[in-house]
This record gives sequence, structure tokens and C-alpha cells, in this order.
Amino acid sequence: MAKTVLHVITGLNIGGAEHMLLRHAAGLDPSAWRSEILSLLPPGPLAANAAALGVRVHSALMPQGRFTLRAALRIAGIARAVRPDIVHGWMYHGNLAASLAGAAGRAPCLWSIHHSLADISREKASTRAVIRLSAAMSGSPAAISYCSRAARGQHEALGFRAKTAIVIPNGTDTDAFRPAPGAGERLRELLGVPPARQLVGHVGRAHPMKDTGSFVAAIARLLEEGRDVQGVVIGAGHDEGGSAVRAAASAHGIGGRISVLGPRGDVAALLPGLDLYVQSSAWGEAFSLAISEAMACGVPPVVTDVGDSAWLVGDAGATVPPSDPQALARACARILDLPAQGRARLSAAARARVAGEFGLDRYVARHVQAYERAMSGRGQRAAAAARPPLRGAR
Repeated sequence: MAKTVLHVITGLNIGGAEHMLLRHAAGLDPSAWRSEILSLLPPGPLAANAAALGVRVHSALMPQGRFTLRAALRIAGIARAVRPDIVHGWMYHGNLAASLAGAAGRAPCLWSIHHSLADISREKASTRAVIRLSAAMSGSPAAISYCSRAARGQHEALGFRAKTAIVIPNGTDTDAFRPAPGAGERLRELLGVPPARQLVGHVGRAHPMKDTGSFVAAIARLLEEGRDVQGVVIGAGHDEGGSAVRAAASAHGIGGRISVLGPRGDVAALLPGLDLYVQSSAWGEAFSLAISEAMACGVPPVVTDVGDSAWLVGDAGATVPPSDPQALARACARILDLPAQGRARLSAAARARVAGEFGLDRYVARHVQAYERAMSGRGQRAAAAARPPLRGAR
């Protein structure tokens, strides 16, 4: 009989952790595992994706930013009704609620953390309070799963319990994300740009930590140097009036050279059309799913040294300091100026690195192992033995 995993997450809006949850649920063997989702907030747009997978979604109907007694009672009631074999928390609020659900449902609990903390002062006051509460409660879950080595070290330095920590990097479906002949021509036609123009892309929701201002500044620098490039930004919030991307493009006088797309359901078809992928984040990244997906599509990346981005990229791209648009532009120029043979080698290396080290199958298998250890009562001992050393973490 299949065991039940109750996934607890803040909401089902579009985001890296939310997508990772759904791909993980889809990757679990249905004869052995059945997933249900408890969304603290009213379910967002990805609830439809969950329904398409046959995953039932519950909601605590929690007001935005407020954890109420009524929401707590709903969480406990849902957990008792579902009777899970394991509760899997996703992100800070989801982790705390997962501990409550685990206690109510009498099931072991696993936390997962998808955020890096190079400087906690950059977080909102409410987020800092949740992080400190989480550190105080971090002895309650059977295991704490971090999606990056950097995030693990940073959280442990803030008091998160080290004994039960494991690192499971985000996984990418390399069958869905892969090179596609003709993708570049199709993307240029969609954007209405000339066939010879080089496309430099970025995927992610609009958020200050993504530092899309640096991305736009780097595009402006490449244009000043005479390169025929088009910046392409995909994600929720960028297509709205007054967005940071549009404001930055206007300030640099390059509005026509920045194409802004909103949230898309066909990112896997768009990514292979890029000539270069850029992740300009200033902070907060742990293990970027967007970088990994672009690499799986054979797109060379230029990234900032935030979280585990440098480890993810390895020798298949370039890493620069955060908040340095000039360094970002120089790294982009080096890759864009490579001859065709050199670019082909880099493209193949990018895909091979993700397929060999960061595939979705490995992600799912490692979580199943963590579930089984937690349910067998061996979670703490096994997690401590499996915990990789901090040496080498960025």
C-alpha cells in the first residue's frame, strides 16, 4: 500500500521551490508514494498543475503574513484527516507548519530549506523573526534538507541544528529541459528581433534579490561595446507597468533592447533559444533551478557567486561577484565572442554537468531515502552520518 506524503508549503504561486515540489511529487513512484499538499495561503495558480498530477490540495486559508489560531486549527485538522506517513515542509513558514502537522498527524517531519543567508540583515524583519524561530525549533524535525551546501553552512551558523542536516541539490528533468533545434529562430520570431541578434536571457520572478538592474546594466554595456544583443526577461511581475526591469531599461535608454515576458508555461521551449543565460542575483539564491534548467538546455551560464551557483556552473560557464554589472558584462562578452566550436563545447559541458550531477531522478531518490530513514526512526543518526563536510562550500 502506498505511503502518504503531506507536503506543507506557504502557497502555490509561481516560484522555484513550488515548481520543485510538483516535479518531486510527479517523480515519486505512485505504487509506493502518494502526495497531498497543504497550502498555508489560498492555493495559487500552480494548484491547477497539482490537480493535473492527481495531487490533492488542501488549504489552511491563512491570511497573507499572519499565522492565526484558526489557521493552526485548520492545519492540525487537515493533518489528522490525511493521516500522513511523513510530513515534508517546504521553506520557512511551511517548515514550521509542517512540525505542527506532524505532531497533529503523529507522523515524522522533514524540513527543506531553499534560501541562502549570506546576510540575514537583508531579509525583511518578519522573515528574520521566522528564521530565528526556526533555528530555535530546528531540533524538532527528523531531518533538515538544504538544497545547497552554502545554505546549510549559513543556517547552522545561525543556530540551526547540524546533527540532522542533509544536502539534496535541486533536480532538473533533463528530458523536459533539453536542446531543441530551431529554438533560437522561433524565439527571435516571437520577440520580433533580427535573426542574427544574440539573445541573453534571465528567468525568475520580480524580486529585489534578483538584481535585474545589474542584468539590464550589463546589456547596456554590451550594446555600448557594439554587440548586437537582446536582453530577454521571463517571469512573474516583470511585465507589469513600472517594473524594475522596465525602469532600468528606460534609465539606460535601451527599452527596445529588453524584451519582457510575463510568467510562461513554455519556459522549457524558450530556454534552448537563448545564446546565453544570466543570473544576476545579489543575495538569497541557494541552488538556482533556473540556472540548472538553462544548462540542461545547453545554454552557457554567467552567474553571480551567490549560494551554490558557482558549484552548479563549474567549468561550464562563468561566475562573477554579485552587484557588479561591469564584471557581468565582461563575462558575457567572453562567452558571446567565442567561436562556434568553443560555444558548442561549452554548451555540451553545461548539459552534461546537470545530467550527470543534478538530475531529477537523483533528487527524488535522495528524498525517498530521507523519508524512509525518518519513518524507521533512524533519521537523526543517518542524516548525521550522511552530512557532507562544510569544506568547499561557497
